[in-house]
Amino acid sequence: MQAVLGLTLLLGAISCDRAGTVPPPRGMVAAPAPTAPDTACGETDVRPATAAPAEGVWLYDGEGQHRVAAIVGPAQAVAGHAQVTRRVETLEARPGADTIRYASDTATVRLQFLTPAGRPAAVYPVGPGVLLAAYEPCTPGSRNPLIRYVREDESGGVATDVMLQRDHDPMTSTRTAGPSFR
Repeated sequence: MQAVLGLTLLLGAISCDRAGTVPPPRGMVAAPAPTAPDTACGETDVRPATAAPAEGVWLYDGEGQHRVAAIVGPAQAVAGHAQVTRRVETLEARPGADTIRYASDTATVRLQFLTPAGRPAAVYPVGPGVLLAAYEPCTPGSRNPLIRYVREDESGGVATDVMLQRDHDPMTSTRTAGPSFR
């Protein structure tokens, strides 16, 4: 046993460089850090974010013709489980159409690639064909985070795709045409 320990120490000492550090294993190459700025993302644009959509009430008001609301509840953890869940609910209303409502008491965040940017975003699946995705401004501090609401129709095509803004004051109407998707 001592011979194996001695041999291991000797081989470890031989493989170290002069500074005493161990070289990376063969076949392992460090990935270069990204240095180029995101030129496809303009100052007023937003991009998918990998942080979970924040708790709160989020709204889109298409000038009274189309409204979407999302409520993201507080995070809940159960002792002994490695998963954090939230209650997430969405409401979509259009004049002359039934209100579309989905809710999940056990929504968990996942990463999903979204079009058109082809970047990963933190997403809460809320119901069949309905998801909420986190978005952030391309220029930090230029605007508040947003949530993208996407609902598919029965054939799998996109029926609704709008950006929701956080409702800071329930007495104030939040109206936006939304930024371009990058």
